[in-house]
Amino acid sequence: MKNKNLQDGKKNFLGILSTIVVLLLGKFKFILVVFKFLKLHTLVSMFISLGAYALVFGWKFAVALVYLLFIHEMGHAYAAKKIKLSVSPAIFIPFMGAVIGLKEMPQSAKDEGFLAYMGPLFGFIAFLPAIPLYLYTHEPFWALLIILGAIINLFNLIPITPLDGGRIAAGISTKLWGLGIIILLIYSVMHISFLGFVIVIIGSMEWYKLYKKQKSLDKDKLEVKQLELLIAKLKQESHHIDSLEEIVKMAKLKILNQDIIKILNTLNSQIEKMKKDIYLQQLSGTLTIGEHIENDNQAIIEGII
Repeated sequence: MKNKNLQDGKKNFLGILSTIVVLLLGKFKFILVVFKFLKLHTLVSMFISLGAYALVFGWKFAVALVYLLFIHEMGHAYAAKKIKLSVSPAIFIPFMGAVIGLKEMPQSAKDEGFLAYMGPLFGFIAFLPAIPLYLYTHEPFWALLIILGAIINLFNLIPITPLDGGRIAAGISTKLWGLGIIILLIYSVMHISFLGFVIVIIGSMEWYKLYKKQKSLDKDKLEVKQLELLIAKLKQESHHIDSLEEIVKMAKLKILNQDIIKILNTLNSQIEKMKKDIYLQQLSGTLTIGEHIENDNQAIIEGII
């Protein structure tokens, strides 16, 4: 009797499945819309990943994982559309996850954060229906979906680039990446996670590159500040040629920027020319430095500055 009920159940399931297939084939336009939305290479990479996961972990695990990854990436795609950011369709990479490529960078930290957190948000919503389903049916598949969904989204929120948590944290402080590296390194050692180690290496390299950029930026800011002080001092002393010459001489010893040094050399040449004119006038006994001449010299100096 039990076997008969089981066979009837299977027949009913096959009958329902056949009906759905016939309906879909009858609505060929619907299939075209689905293909257009998902893009062919998304579907191909999705089925390749599905097959790879099924071979290693079984089809239930494969379906649950690919579903969660797909919804997660759709969260990023939705966010990109909202902020009018051009992205490529999702690509599934077996045993690595899925990714949507950015064709252009977000315009602000706010956009970057929005783009990043919409993935985990969609991922969280994706497994919420599985909670009541598991409580009602006690079916292990729904428990698997809940656990996988929680792990994927929590993992993605670790504050380390290229994970979503790292991109969100960057809008607050990139120092949080250091915390993320430590957390992920501990996790990778405890669980012997190859993927975790790869992300730690990538994250560490990105953090170091950012550190170098920040250091260079701080150096540039200091140089700009020194240059502003130099310009103010040069303008202040523009009517005192001897003082001006000394300031230029000292500045050339400290400044490394070649463009600024060229300007200082031009300024120095002009000062020497002015001093030479004064010296020649002293020799000829025709030294007549009036206020208008001093003003002309000052105007020339300030023009160069």
